[in-house]
Formats: sequence, C-alpha cells, structure tokens
Amino acid sequence: MSEHYFSASPHSKENTQLITTRIGFFEMKFLTDAGVFSKHRVDFGSRVLVESFLDSIDYKVFKGESIKVLELGSGYGPILLSLAKALPSAKLSGLELNQRAVALSIQNALLNHVTNVSFESMDVCQLNLTDNYDLIFTNPPIRAGKQVVHTFVDKAINGLKNGGQLWLVIQKKQGAPSLVSYMKEQFSQVERVNLEKGYWVIKAEKSN
Repeated sequence: MSEHYFSASPHSKENTQLITTRIGFFEMKFLTDAGVFSKHRVDFGSRVLVESFLDSIDYKVFKGESIKVLELGSGYGPILLSLAKALPSAKLSGLELNQRAVALSIQNALLNHVTNVSFESMDVCQLNLTDNYDLIFTNPPIRAGKQVVHTFVDKAINGLKNGGQLWLVIQKKQGAPSLVSYMKEQFSQVERVNLEKGYWVIKAEKSN
C-alpha cells in the first residue's frame, strides 16, 4: 500500500525544503518534507481558508481578544501559524496525526517567530474534545475518506463553545455540497462564505 500524508509515521526518505509565500497579511517561510501534505507549496485551499477568515467581520470581532483556537489536521503549520500572527492575543493549538509534519510545524513556528502556538501529534478521530474553543479551523484530509471528514466535523462541534465557529475548506468536486448538508444536521447555522476556483469556504456556528 502506498504511503499517504495522513500516515502517522511516514517512511519515505526525508527531503527537507524551504518555501516562502504570502498568506493574508504576512510573508511566511515553511520547512516541508516528503511524506507531508502539499510539500511543494502551500495548498490553495489552506490559503483561501485563512484569507477568507481575515476578510470577514468575524476576524474584526475576534482580533485582539484572548480566545482559544484549534486546528484539526494542522500539517506543517501554514494555516495555524498565519492565524497566530493575525491573532496575537489568542492561544492556538494544532493537532496532526503525521509526526513528521508536527516536527516541521514546531520548527516553522520558530522560523516565523510565532510564540502563541503549540502543536501535538494526535489522531483527531480518537479525540475527546469538550466545549473549550472559540474557533476551530480545518482543511480536512479528503483522501482519508468521507467518514474521516465527517468525524472531523463531529469533533469540532464537541470542541466549540456555545457561539463558537468552525471554518472549513473543501473543493466542490470532493463533496462540498454533501458535506454542507451533513454540517446542517450538526450546527444551527451553516453558510458558504467564499467560493474560489472550486474551493468552498464554509463557516458553521454552534448554538444550543
């Protein structure tokens, strides 16, 4: 069986490289490697997710607040580290199955002088989250299958405070419409806030 980026311990030969890119307001640098998601460039969906949030009224509301932010499937860190720079008063955490990606994300936090983040190697599907977070972000691992993506949504609603928001990106061709239908069964409010090159950015708000 071929190795996927959602393997816990990639066995592919390491081949670290440095990429430089702009996400939202910031020039960012990232170390990447073989066996991680989007190793040659920051995934377009990840970029659109961050920039859609930064363009939203929600960002203006949360900016400067001492909020808690979680990313499910944080990879080598492009989403969470960009958000950490934009939300300097927030405490941000990233959970990622791939141990190589987690090691890279820790290095990338240092590389980008970000101190308000932490990363941990963990299988999101095995999490037991409680209502603790104001914002949760995810670019879910589509290749892991529909059930895994749905589990990410389930974990997010458990992890959000009342009034908290899940921000998610997925391509239309990879099942965005059906995922929105599933999310509407879980969340009180679900909306597509952006559509760019086939990528849907979806915001869902939790309320009792």
